[in-house]
Amino acid sequence: MVPDYWIKVDQILSEGNVVVLCGSAGGTFVPKGGMMKPENKWETPAVWRALVKDGRVVEWRVYCDNEPIREKMRAAAS
Repeated sequence: MVPDYWIKVDQILSEGNVVVLCGSAGGTFVPKGGMMKPENKWETPAVWRALVKDGRVVEWRVYCDNEPIREKMRAAAS
């Protein structure tokens, strides 16, 4: 669906066993059976939060606005 998906981390914060990454995510939406087109590129601010215990990530949360890719999906469906 987004073959060139990427994330960019601008800031890393940590306290105790919590790590927070701040940045952005994006890519190009490709509808099923479709082709990659420049007008289907999207980008949105994002935050990732990890809870670490015994050296392992035990909880992973992603906070972002999915509306940019949803717009591309709606346009492809019409």
